Amino acid sequence: MSLTITLVAGILAAPAPAAVRPAPAPVERSAEGPIEGPADPALGPAIPPPPPPVDEAATLVIVGADSDVPPYADDADRAALRQRFGLSAAAEAPPPPVRWRCWIADPTCGFNVEVNATSAYAYRLRQGSVSDPTVLNWHSARVQYDLWLNIPAAVETRGAARYTRLTLGPKGGVIASDDRSFWGNIGVASRYWLGRGRFAPTIEFSGALTFALYGANRTDTGTTYQSRRSPLGFTADVGFGIGGFGALIVGGQFDSPLARTDISDAFKIASSGMFFVGFRGNILWGAPAVAAAGTHAAVLRAVTPP
Repeated sequence: MSLTITLVAGILAAPAPAAVRPAPAPVERSAEGPIEGPADPALGPAIPPPPPPVDEAATLVIVGADSDVPPYADDADRAALRQRFGLSAAAEAPPPPVRWRCWIADPTCGFNVEVNATSAYAYRLRQGSVSDPTVLNWHSARVQYDLWLNIPAAVETRGAARYTRLTLGPKGGVIASDDRSFWGNIGVASRYWLGRGRFAPTIEFSGALTFALYGANRTDTGTTYQSRRSPLGFTADVGFGIGGFGALIVGGQFDSPLARTDISDAFKIASSGMFFVGFRGNILWGAPAVAAAGTHAAVLRAVTPP
């Protein structure tokens, strides 16, 4: 009896057998291609469908274009594109070829070298002597020959063409006036182009340090002409011109005095200066060179400084 009760209690205390999960039904695969649709996690990811066959006879079509051949755009499309970017309605003509090998400045030139001649009316002033505050003044003329090295500082690109808008570079030359006076000058010159044509208006500026080379030396015993040393002075001018051919200029010059007490009176230099208005132009087209040479000859004959 007790044995029977023990067997029944053991059977009741034993865990129930786990439920048996039926195996999934085999998936039938078609011989024509892979199965499409959601994949069973037990079978791994689904195989993507094959790409559609390529039709070699098909033609590439650009959406929104009226043409199916290159360049896929018409005149209306190009006009709309030009309007969007603020360009002119018609394509710009290429710039004309450079003339005179850039010896006369042109907006289509890059770096160039030019020789300018200046002829101007000058109102000159000079201190009577290093010990006399009297100011002498007289009407005279001024002639100047300068070499300019123009380096592009700002350029403008229009399509395939490039135009120089601003040049800046060194310059140097000789200044002459009455009484066989000569000065040297070394400085900078700049030109701003207001257009892109060969005869476009320009604004010019130049400034330089000046120093005496030759002139009159006035003392109580008389006047002699000799080479001279002097402190550095300064000259500057601004001009309005047409292309690289020439410009009307206005400017001034100041010459520092040399009045040290440890040098003799024969080598002392009184302060002086001038204001001038004239014309500066490239010597290659002739007129500026002729005007400068004629002005220099006339002032040496006609003007006698005090």
